[in-house]
Amino acid sequence: MDTTYTLDTYFKDGMPCLLFNMEELNHTPPYDNRSAHRHAYYEIYLYQQGQGTHTIDFTSYNYHPGCVSVVFPHQTHQFNRSADAQGHVIMFNEELFCSEMLRKELRAYCVDLKNRLNFLKLSESQFTEIQLLFQLIQSLFNDLNVLGKEQIRHLIKVILLKLMDYSKTKELSQKETSESDLYYAFSNLVDLHFKEKRLVSEFADLLDVTPKKLNALSKTYGGITALQVIHERIFQEAKHLLAFSGLTHKEIAYQLKFDSPSALNKFIQKKAGCSPSDLQNRLTQIYIKQP
Repeated sequence: MDTTYTLDTYFKDGMPCLLFNMEELNHTPPYDNRSAHRHAYYEIYLYQQGQGTHTIDFTSYNYHPGCVSVVFPHQTHQFNRSADAQGHVIMFNEELFCSEMLRKELRAYCVDLKNRLNFLKLSESQFTEIQLLFQLIQSLFNDLNVLGKEQIRHLIKVILLKLMDYSKTKELSQKETSESDLYYAFSNLVDLHFKEKRLVSEFADLLDVTPKKLNALSKTYGGITALQVIHERIFQEAKHLLAFSGLTHKEIAYQLKFDSPSALNKFIQKKAGCSPSDLQNRLTQIYIKQP
């Protein structure tokens, strides 16, 4: 079943549902984490001991002590750890950020944010800083009250700010900041409308820019053309549906608003160099359920 889990699965039996949660790395979640899955919330993994792999959107990362992973809402992921794995994971809903921190003031830092934060190998001093923040949150979480909740909310923001800072490549100029705002807005619109809108001109109209301008921004801040951004998002969803939905190829074509199953076949052939069936077989091998 293609299920997207919500944070309230952790808060049962009359427990109040919070906007955040914190668990040991080796905890047993209220769902089968041996299989690939999706969340409607963010997760920040802190790896303190042990080894393993964290596969996020079909890319596998080898983790070890000193690493951090941020998993964004609706990313497909699977976490396989060694028996001696130790660390923590913080989970939080997007509503935690009522200031819309990740959408406004810091847009210049949000370019390609998923790729930058899905996996980070920190320096010893950087990891110590993040580890201390996790410890502060843990102590507040263990004896939670109204003021503690507010402190946790701000400490999670500080962790994200630090990780964004550690992962950035350079400071953007005022012009670059303005341009990256547009690219960030374009990326968000693609996430929202990739099933209905396939043309660069449609997104350019929504942003009140020319297709040529949008294409230039995509090349500068995403490294690919605007059309490729759209196609990559469609392809990512197609991969998830092929691997986990249980839908037929005809049903997937319909869900992704292709004109016909043959149109989906041509799209997959062009993107992956193989048929949907062959791609499906490859993808299911990436996320093999752990015993």
